[in-house]
Amino acid sequence: MVNYSKTFSKTKDLSILLVEDYEPLRNDMAELLEDLFNSVTVASSGEEALKFYQTYYSENDKSFDLLMTDIQMSPMNGIELSTRVREINSVQQIIILSAHTDSNFLIPLINLGISHFLTKPIKYEELIDVLGNLGSKIIEEMNQPSETTMLQLGEGFVWDSKKNVLSQEGVAIELTRYELILLQLLLEKSEHLCTTEEILYRFDECQIEIGEKNIRNLVSKLRKKLPLEIISNIYGMGYKLTLKK
Repeated sequence: MVNYSKTFSKTKDLSILLVEDYEPLRNDMAELLEDLFNSVTVASSGEEALKFYQTYYSENDKSFDLLMTDIQMSPMNGIELSTRVREINSVQQIIILSAHTDSNFLIPLINLGISHFLTKPIKYEELIDVLGNLGSKIIEEMNQPSETTMLQLGEGFVWDSKKNVLSQEGVAIELTRYELILLQLLLEKSEHLCTTEEILYRFDECQIEIGEKNIRNLVSKLRKKLPLEIISNIYGMGYKLTLKK
C-alpha cells in the first residue's frame, strides 16, 4: 500500500519540472504532482523545458530539485534535454519516463547517470515510491555540510563549479557551449593527462560530432580565456590543465 503522507513529507518543500508531450498523461501527472510538491512546472516539449529550466536557474540561483521527462519528443528528445540540463547542473536528479520500445536510448541515459527509469504505462504506486525515495535523497544532500564550489585558477580567474561560471576579478567570462564542455572535462582531469580520445568521447556523449583539428582550434580559443599556460599540450597524446599555485 502506498504511503502518500510519507512521500509528501519528503517532497512538500521541493520543486519539480515535468516534461511530457502527450497532453492527457501530462495533465494527469501534473495534477498528482501538485498534491505532493511545493512547486510544479509543466512543459510540453524539450525546448520549452530547457527555457523553463534556464529561467528558473537564473531567477532562483538554483536548479529544480527534480526533473521528470519523457524520452521520445521532437525535435529535442529526453536525452538531449538531460544532456543540456547536466551542463547547467551536473548532479541534477532526473527521472526518465520511457516505453519498452525505448531500449535503444538506455545506454546514453545510463552514461548520463539518470536517477530512475519509469516505464509507461506509469504505475502510480511505483511513481509515488520513487518520488519519496528521491525526495529523501535530495533532502539528505541538502543537509550535508556544503563544500566550496569556487576553484581558484590563478591570475584572478575563478571557476564556480555550482553555477558553471568562469570569471576574472569578479567579471563573468562568456564561454561557448563547446568551450564549457571542454573546460569541465579538463577541470575534472586537472593535473592529469586528458587524452584526445577522452575529449572526443565526452563530445560524443553530448551528441556532438567533432574532429581532432576542431579540438585543437577549440583548445586555442579556450586558452585565450584562461590564465597563461594553464593548459599544456602533451604532444601526440592530449592536454593537461595545471592549476596555478
